[in-house]
Amino acid sequence: MIDKTLSAMFKVVTEEAAANPAFGKRIEDSIAKFGQELAEKRRAERNVGEFHPFIEYKKSAQELEARLGRFDARELRVIIEKHHLDPANTLKGKGTKKTLVAHILATARKRHERDEKLFEY
Repeated sequence: MIDKTLSAMFKVVTEEAAANPAFGKRIEDSIAKFGQELAEKRRAERNVGEFHPFIEYKKSAQELEARLGRFDARELRVIIEKHHLDPANTLKGKGTKKTLVAHILATARKRHERDEKLFEY
């Protein structure tokens, strides 16, 4: 059912893009923008790699802060997304580099303190 619906929708969009050059241009621009944003996000994901803020904090809070300072804002957003550091979406995917670093540090510190209490014997 969904295949037929999508085929019909794409047929209408394709026909409109052919008949209306302005519409076709907006579609092309939108797809190009999406492709650029996706490429930038994938690049940021590769740069972040296996970096884990909680493990780094456990080693050294100062070292974590220094390492976070070497990431750009897009890479910091990838870290936040990858490790679910903003479940309430308080940052709303925005924020300056300084704000993002502060948020990651605060979250790592809270998690470390919580884990110490949980595993205290």
